[in-house]
Amino acid sequence: MKVETVNIVICDDEKLHREKLIVIIQEYCKRHGKLAVISEYSSGEECLSALREVDILFLDIDMEGIDGIEVKDRLERTHENVYIVFTTNYGNRMNEAFGMQVVSFIQKPVTLETVASAMDKVSKWISKRDFIELEGIGGKKNVFSIEQICYIEASNQYSKVALRSEEILVRKSLKAWETELSPKGFCRIHQSIIVNFFHVKEVGQKVIMEDNTVFPISIRRRKAVNQAYSQYIKNMLL
Repeated sequence: MKVETVNIVICDDEKLHREKLIVIIQEYCKRHGKLAVISEYSSGEECLSALREVDILFLDIDMEGIDGIEVKDRLERTHENVYIVFTTNYGNRMNEAFGMQVVSFIQKPVTLETVASAMDKVSKWISKRDFIELEGIGGKKNVFSIEQICYIEASNQYSKVALRSEEILVRKSLKAWETELSPKGFCRIHQSIIVNFFHVKEVGQKVIMEDNTVFPISIRRRKAVNQAYSQYIKNMLL
């Protein structure tokens, strides 16, 4: 029977925390019949310079020099398949830490229960990852994971699907998109805009995306949007 190998990286400037996390991860993998190949780094600089193959990254938010937020931002451009679990002593920077590959947040000190919950969530994301086929107005079809969609905007009789690296015009109404994507972390914030909470870093009277694009929230939708975002954040926490 082939044993599943999981490449796990720990990046944290606290040696004791790294050691504890290694023991917990090994115990979790032993219980689930998996083999953990674990690498550890004590700084963001070391992690970025040495990181190669990785499935799951346990990443401290607050580190000297290159912190966890910057590590996350860089990896989203270079390691599209890594799943990030943030570990932190504080919750005041969580809005900065959300991102396309961020699965969960764990408060220190970590426990087997919280790490197991994060690992289970990664497994579910991998097994249930949703893909969507987009056909542009020229007839070209491409398949993307829904996490790659940042927002969708009404554009005359079309809708503009904004991905991280390109925009695609699709002949599909915002109402149809809303019905399809609302259960998957998307929210209609305005008559002409649907956002993916994956790519949102702040919600108030406006929505601020991870690239600092700002969208207004219509007054009649403001309460519902804020409630939906609060629930999204709760689902991310352990």
